[in-house]
Amino acid sequence: MALISEVADKIYEIKPEGTSLAHFPWCTVYLVVDGKIALVETGCAVQNPDIAEAIRKLGYDLKDLSYILLTHVHPDHTGGAGLLARQAQRARVATHPRTAKLLADPSAVARLMQGSKQMFGADAEERFGPMLPIAEERFEPVEGQDFIPLGERELKVIHTPGHDPYHLCFLDSKTGGLFCGDALGAYFSEVEIIAPSSAPGADPILTVQSIEELRPLNPALLLFSHGGATRTVDKILQEAADNARTNAEMALKALQKGETPEEIARKLIEVLAGGSPSKREYLSGLPYWIPLGVEGYRQYYKRKNLI
Repeated sequence: MALISEVADKIYEIKPEGTSLAHFPWCTVYLVVDGKIALVETGCAVQNPDIAEAIRKLGYDLKDLSYILLTHVHPDHTGGAGLLARQAQRARVATHPRTAKLLADPSAVARLMQGSKQMFGADAEERFGPMLPIAEERFEPVEGQDFIPLGERELKVIHTPGHDPYHLCFLDSKTGGLFCGDALGAYFSEVEIIAPSSAPGADPILTVQSIEELRPLNPALLLFSHGGATRTVDKILQEAADNARTNAEMALKALQKGETPEEIARKLIEVLAGGSPSKREYLSGLPYWIPLGVEGYRQYYKRKNLI
């Protein structure tokens, strides 16, 4: 079952029931309703029944979708896109051209699923559902500064590389809501932590640059794919940039000293917890987020010949 709430005018948050901790890497997805209907993110395939049921409870159906919007290619955001596209036959799949190319290629999709197994365990497909390719003709490739029309509102496309080279955010013209995917990290609202998203393949320098480039847009609302919606915009943007810088610098120093991934993870947790025992306990219990971040830093600094 999913939790449904209208977080802004005709923007509905569809969030896994329970805590972000219990459901990661499941995504929060958003239904935007105007002259046309768009679903932002699809999460894992296993989320599909809950998403479809939530859309029905709101008085709509998958066949009513005009667009499926994907922020980036990572399977926790796109794992259910292939299945959903087959159910929502009229929907165009809007995403970066490079992301579209990968998701249309069965061999690339298989590699993405294999990567999930390496990150989340051999049973990842059983726990999160299969990942299906999407027919090439279903895509509507979009890039930074493009617009997606939805009746009386439009979504501005913003290229935000860092977490992923082809990561996109979408800014709603009507409400000022920013669908930020993983560009800012994850917002664990239960304990008010904004945690950087340094997954393997990420670039921490570009991550900070993208966050800084989002500030002048003055969003009124941040809509996280891991976590939920918040109107504490200025504070979250500042913390996201600060945490991304601090974690990246700390990870580099620790890696250069030869510290183990476990030691680095503990240091990152201490910084993010800020001395709070409850936050420390929460972060220590995350099964994937911090370890994936440590590996992301290791790969990045190795590519840069800094370790």
